[in-house]
This record gives sequence, structure tokens and C-alpha cells, in this order.
Amino acid sequence: MKKLFLLAFVLCAGLSLQAQEDWKTQKVVFDRVYSLATDLGEQTDKVAAAGNVISVITGKGTISVQKKLDPSKPKHLNHFEYHLLTTAGKDILLDKMNAERVIETFHAKLLKLKTSLAENQDVDVENILKDLFN
Repeated sequence: MKKLFLLAFVLCAGLSLQAQEDWKTQKVVFDRVYSLATDLGEQTDKVAAAGNVISVITGKGTISVQKKLDPSKPKHLNHFEYHLLTTAGKDILLDKMNAERVIETFHAKLLKLKTSLAENQDVDVENILKDLFN
């Protein structure tokens, strides 16, 4: 019985450590997306990154994802919660799977916006150069 209890304890401890590692990688991904949003925020008013919030302004309103320190965990663990915020006032606490999905979606949309801004800038530069030399 003691061996069974010890085995269960070791397995649970291993799963707990693995879950903490998954959340740490989520923090790294969020920070990378936050950096991209900060860069895009300088180029367009459709994206804002301030505090620990990334906001995208759409035709229907603003959608944001926020990273908050989890108050239920010790501060030295740096465990974060992720919230999806809308203009309508919804504040949805995201579980791990949904947090990954939301942050990946934000990342994809921001990369698409970055590409679009670069293409538009290239077209503008090309038009100016054509006007300059014609």
C-alpha cells in the first residue's frame, strides 16, 4: 500500500511540474506576441499593447487578451492567468487550452496585419518613386 501511495505521489508531482512548465512556455509566447503588438502599435492605431494587455480594434469593437499574476498562487512562482476582454465588458478567464488558442489567434492576426502593412508601404513607396521619375 505504501508503494502504491508513493507511486501515486510521484506521478502527481510530475504532472504538476509539467503543468507549471507548460504555463511558463505560455508566458514566453505571450511576451513574443506582446512585442509584435508593440511594434505594430507604432505603425497603426488598430493595435495597442500597454501594461500586460494586447488589444486589437475591429469594426465591432475592441478585443483584448490580458496576462495577470494569479492571486491564488505564490508570487515567487510567477504563475499567470489569461483573460479575454471585450468592448461589451465581458471578462473571460481562460483555461490553458483556450489561452493557447486565443494567443495563437492573436499572433496569426498580428502577423497578417504586419504583412499587410508592409505590402501597403511597399506599394506607397513604389507609387511615389514612379511619380518622382516620370
